[in-house]
Amino acid sequence: MPVINETVTIDENIETVFDLISRIEEFPRYATVLKEVRQIGSKTYHWTAQAAGITLDWDSVVTDYARPTHIAWRSIKGFANAGAYSLASIPGGTKVSITIEYSFPNRLVAMLLTPLVTPRIRAYTSEILRRVKQQLEGGDTGRGDERIHQKVRRQKRTHALLTTVRKMRGPKDGNKSG
Repeated sequence: MPVINETVTIDENIETVFDLISRIEEFPRYATVLKEVRQIGSKTYHWTAQAAGITLDWDSVVTDYARPTHIAWRSIKGFANAGAYSLASIPGGTKVSITIEYSFPNRLVAMLLTPLVTPRIRAYTSEILRRVKQQLEGGDTGRGDERIHQKVRRQKRTHALLTTVRKMRGPKDGNKSG
């Protein structure tokens, strides 16, 4: 079973990082390969991924949930995989590690596809961590957050314009002449 390990340091406290990555249904925001993650039970989720024209579906169950340091899962149906996020507080932020394991239905398929698939899964895993880091450190994930940033910029411009207009009008003194 191939194993992929990736780590990133995020300039945010461990609780905030954990709260974001534990919102499993939001994972498609952070990985272009994920098309949908839907909760189907108290600890189970249905996943749909698409890459290179191939769609994969699987159901997974959360096997360990220890806020704010660890969350793990394994598939229970479909594409065989398992993984875990491990978080540790470090000076100035949080160290986040993700481990993903996957397997194919038989040895021949594994021999043929593992050299092709492993680099892609590693890239998707890095993408997830990079986008989570961007989200928490104030950057755009490229998956719709730009609309939020545009709205905030519009609100700031509107506020600045109103402040300028108020300054131009001068102080209100309550005295009216005329």
